[in-house]
Amino acid sequence: MKKDLQSYKKHEAEYISFHTVEYVRNIIATYEKENQFELRGFTAAIKKLKNTETHIDIGCGSGWLLYKTSPFFKRVIGIEPTAKIIEVNKQYIHEIGGLSNVEFINMDMIDGIHSINPTRPVFITTATVLSHIKDFYVKDFLKTVNDLPIGSALFFDERYDKNVQQNMWHIRSKNWWAKNLPDWQLEFFGLENTGYVSGIFGTKLPKGSKINYFEQSPQEKIAWHLGGLKAKKDRLIRFAKRKLKIS
Repeated sequence: MKKDLQSYKKHEAEYISFHTVEYVRNIIATYEKENQFELRGFTAAIKKLKNTETHIDIGCGSGWLLYKTSPFFKRVIGIEPTAKIIEVNKQYIHEIGGLSNVEFINMDMIDGIHSINPTRPVFITTATVLSHIKDFYVKDFLKTVNDLPIGSALFFDERYDKNVQQNMWHIRSKNWWAKNLPDWQLEFFGLENTGYVSGIFGTKLPKGSKINYFEQSPQEKIAWHLGGLKAKKDRLIRFAKRKLKIS
């Protein structure tokens, strides 16, 4: 299976170069001070869950989300392709004690879910991970998500409904998400924290039960296309300005 490894390679280089237990500690303290758990929609998402015992976070990085959700679940699993940051997370857990229900899997997102092979409903999350990965590989990942047990839930802290396709920044429409998660009833939270709307919640339904596909009207399709052209134009202008400053 072909994989998009650009984001992984970039983050692995960062993790190897400067990620330490102190870094993890600072990230957790900063996100706590900024109330990121609530602002990014995770508090609201957890309130919507029913009888879900396992949380799976994709691309867990510093682990801040796992440490916040650990009180709500029997099992909390971070899937992360970079071994270095997993090692740092384990050191942090050892230092603070507790968090016995938190574990890590050193794999990419698709292989990680297959290794867990859940047979009961799970809660699966991302925290601005999929926006850094190209469409073809996100589609393959969503096929895996679509096979999760009925009753599972997802919450993707990802941006949507602004047509941007550029290097490591990919924003998709509501219809795109609905089309690639055919057995999930989706709800879009419409959070506006970063200049984009974000927050995708979903519930896995029996096949044929889905009722809302978020189809774009002809006018919305035209606006989507024009928005994409504008995003490309803006990116070219920014690139030209950087070149002029360098020269």
